[in-house]
Amino acid sequence: MYFIGVDLGGTNMASALMDEKGNVYHTNVIATEAYKGPKHVIDNMKNEIRKLIEKTPTSRVDGIGLGIPGLIDIERGYSRFAGNLGWQNVPVLDEFKKEFDVPICMDNDVRVAALGEKYFGAGVGVKNQILVTLGTGVGSGIIIDGKLHRGYSASAGEIGHVCIEKDGYFCNCGNRGCLEMYVSAPGIVRRTKRYIMEGHFTIITSMVNDELSKITPKIVSEAADKGDGLARLIIDETAKLLGIGLATYAHIINPELIIVGGGVSLMGDKLFVPLRKYFDEHLMMSLRGKVSIVPSKLKDQSGMIGAAALSMLELGVL
Repeated sequence: MYFIGVDLGGTNMASALMDEKGNVYHTNVIATEAYKGPKHVIDNMKNEIRKLIEKTPTSRVDGIGLGIPGLIDIERGYSRFAGNLGWQNVPVLDEFKKEFDVPICMDNDVRVAALGEKYFGAGVGVKNQILVTLGTGVGSGIIIDGKLHRGYSASAGEIGHVCIEKDGYFCNCGNRGCLEMYVSAPGIVRRTKRYIMEGHFTIITSMVNDELSKITPKIVSEAADKGDGLARLIIDETAKLLGIGLATYAHIINPELIIVGGGVSLMGDKLFVPLRKYFDEHLMMSLRGKVSIVPSKLKDQSGMIGAAALSMLELGVL
């Protein structure tokens, strides 16, 4: 059996063709181009699906799963709100059902990524786990007693919009001081630029030839590897804020495992070592040392593999 999973992100959309055993045969990644509007994005998703269908030995697939960012109305197949896409009340699922004569399902992009890690990644065999992704935004997927937890209105897992700074930055969700505004990729860049504008010395400016618009978390990570004090401070701050947020989350959900993925997680031990320290410091004593934090095993493929896994679940294959 063959399945397609599409992971729609704020920056890129990724798609995969795989079988029910987790073998990935083909993948594609293209720019999301959200600024061109929902119709353009959805049309591009359809084109990516067609390309993958053509690559199957049978020229057909058994199911398609979609991972869509933000708040989802699963029953209606709508994107209720996706701030990083600029979407609000966008009909999604019907557009694909018109085009493809196979079972199609959708869910939040990070929730499906959590399914990917549960069935084929770092969370295999773990009944209670959380996946947190650090990318254009910050989201999470929750697995409780082996099942995906969506919540009353399918809004569970929005850890990126937990307030960690009472009078902090205004967020596109309508709140302010959200975790996402500080530890997402744009959040890290924002804090880096602020420090530079305040006059702090850093080799980051020379690394981007004084063009601050070219700063990325990867640049910050590389500067830290070269011993840059500001870069190391920024990563430590990121770890501390994230550790506080994850500790709060752990008190509520009580997972045995927290998986951290997304582009920011590629900083590796520079991020994970202080993250684990701050996380434990902010846990109640009875939980310290009992909750593991590990990097995503599937890395940038967790979303597309998870979207395909969602389709498998819907069809009773998993």
